Amino acid sequence: MLFNSIPYLLLFAFTYLIYWNIPQKGRKPLLVISSLIFYAYFSFPFLFHFLLVILINYGFSEWIFNRKEKGEKYNRLLFSIVALNLINLGFFKYFYFFTGSLYSLTGYPAFKEISGSWSIFLPLAISFYTFQIIAVQVDIHRGIIEKRMSAVDYFLFILFFPQLIAGPIMRSQDFLPQLDNPTIDSDRMKKGLFLIIGGLFKKVIIAENISPIISPIFMDPAKFDSFSIFFSVLAFAVQVYCDFSGYTDMARGSANLLGYEIPENFQGPFFSQSFRELWSRWHITLSSWLRDYIYIPLGGSKGSIFRSNVNSFITMCLGGLWHGANWAFVFWGAYLGALIWIERSLYLHRGKKKFLPDTLPFVGIIRTIVVFIIFTFSGVFFRAAARGDESMNVAYEIFKGVLTFRNTGETLSRVDELPTFIALGLMFNWFQYSNYVYEKLKPYQNILLPFLAVVILLLLGIFGDGGQDFIYFQF
Repeated sequence: MLFNSIPYLLLFAFTYLIYWNIPQKGRKPLLVISSLIFYAYFSFPFLFHFLLVILINYGFSEWIFNRKEKGEKYNRLLFSIVALNLINLGFFKYFYFFTGSLYSLTGYPAFKEISGSWSIFLPLAISFYTFQIIAVQVDIHRGIIEKRMSAVDYFLFILFFPQLIAGPIMRSQDFLPQLDNPTIDSDRMKKGLFLIIGGLFKKVIIAENISPIISPIFMDPAKFDSFSIFFSVLAFAVQVYCDFSGYTDMARGSANLLGYEIPENFQGPFFSQSFRELWSRWHITLSSWLRDYIYIPLGGSKGSIFRSNVNSFITMCLGGLWHGANWAFVFWGAYLGALIWIERSLYLHRGKKKFLPDTLPFVGIIRTIVVFIIFTFSGVFFRAAARGDESMNVAYEIFKGVLTFRNTGETLSRVDELPTFIALGLMFNWFQYSNYVYEKLKPYQNILLPFLAVVILLLLGIFGDGGQDFIYFQF
């Protein structure tokens, strides 16, 4: 059930109309039911698996609370439930990756036979809900969650359908305090509608038009010239941004209309002047989750600079592996981890020595362009992962195609359209980076909202109904 689809529109409309016309005590159960319908639309059999996962975790949460209240030790309980969640994720998502890697390392045929004898399907949203559930257990241990949650609150926190499939990865302290007091006013409603309209534009008009243009590059990069490959790399980064931040905008807008605030996942990342700043603005809820539940437990910034860099590098590699069961995703994480390592070692990040002094003209713009271009090349590994076993060869050919500056080969069809879509993506990136435009247009929102709604409907009619899945649905 895509956000940009008729079934979602119908589900949300019925939920919304009933939600605001019943007492508060009935609203949370209604949202749980709507969330179950939302997930069941994608996969009814896996709904039961998902509910079992939540039920087991709720039972362990209660068990841990009981032990804490009695002053008894519960470390084994915490370890057990975290391990169970990781085993569940590992089995469904990484079974073929592990067996294939073991076969490649050892050549032992049994690993290949085991892999070929199983047919394992990936449950929708398993990566997102696993991280969110683990965070709940750890937050109970850390005392962030001080009071027991009712079963309805627990299930709703995990199931809440606007963010269920692709995040943002919510924290207990962000969402639980709102559950008993959802509030709506004209400002929040208008903000929600603006977010939905903007998200639709980013997803359907920008991301879904970039995708078919650049796809041939990732099918056979060796036959295209460097110009086409370079602009396709830039365009893919913009596609991912518009696709995923578009999803987040629609999720946040839907939550606003139901009286809730859920976290922003992007804050103008392409205007960052360092890689550390970029990762504080890109996929924010995942970045902060990795920091709080992997990087800090590894030791964080304590100890030597070298040890801190190792912790950061390991965290980024695991973050890459979280995205998918393919070595290209691990290399994606390693590439980004190496950039942060180099930046820290050379004091490139803001607030310390900078690789370009501020006295030079346009230095901020130059830093931003350099960071943006280097970051976009990480997307080569991300996109190449879709080619499975051929992913690393595809990534190699793309880097080779750009770095050799070849002018032979084919020019990508419609490559001249990519700068326009890139510019549109950067424009929305600026809207997130600064509230200037929103604040200036706020007095005119009663006129702008119906106008933009008509415009987006016309554009949807021209460019199609947005039949492509969101990129992060595969994770």
